[in-house]
Amino acid sequence: MTGTGEGSRGTRSVRDAQWLRAATDRVPTAWIPGILTAVFLGAAAAFGGLEAVAAPPIATLEPGETHVNDMLSITVERAVLIDSFPEAGAYADPDKGQRILAMVVTAENVWDRPVQSMSDTSLTGSLRVPGLADPVPVAAARLDDGTNKPWLQPGMPAEIVVTWRISAEEVAAGDGITVEISDFSLQRGQIVFSGETWVSPVVAARTSVTVTDVGAGADAEQSGPS
Repeated sequence: MTGTGEGSRGTRSVRDAQWLRAATDRVPTAWIPGILTAVFLGAAAAFGGLEAVAAPPIATLEPGETHVNDMLSITVERAVLIDSFPEAGAYADPDKGQRILAMVVTAENVWDRPVQSMSDTSLTGSLRVPGLADPVPVAAARLDDGTNKPWLQPGMPAEIVVTWRISAEEVAAGDGITVEISDFSLQRGQIVFSGETWVSPVVAARTSVTVTDVGAGADAEQSGPS
């Protein structure tokens, strides 16, 4: 009986080896590295996953100090409160207790092609004010000519007014607000899409500015964002 069982197992092993060889012969060679990677990652997950990679430290910038990443050079200059700022594409409803927080940012495109300033993956996507109920900017415009959603051309710095719509009680004159600046990673399409796109924002720097209140903005050219 023992001999019969060993013979059966031996026959099964030979048959399994032949099946595996036949199956792998039908797999394109180019797929094999991907399959092996998937197997490795699956095994790693079963044993607690891969060792976490430590995130780079978040830089603390002084007011007016510049942060540079692979896409943009960003300098947060100053911030004001204003009742409304339609010239910059930012509207507030005073009946709802709304105001506009306007921040002047000097931005330079250091990439090799134009980028839209008002985008989830460029300037406005890089800036967040975490202390606000809605930390995401609502508009961006050039300070010099009021162009809304301007394109940033490579190697041409521009002063951009980035704005947030806030409740009047959120920020007051003299308050210091923290601004987070995120970096994106450039992803190059190979299979699903072609071309390049910026993805995966990660907070890379923080800076603080003190807010000035310019009221209705009548004197904005002297004491406001300009």
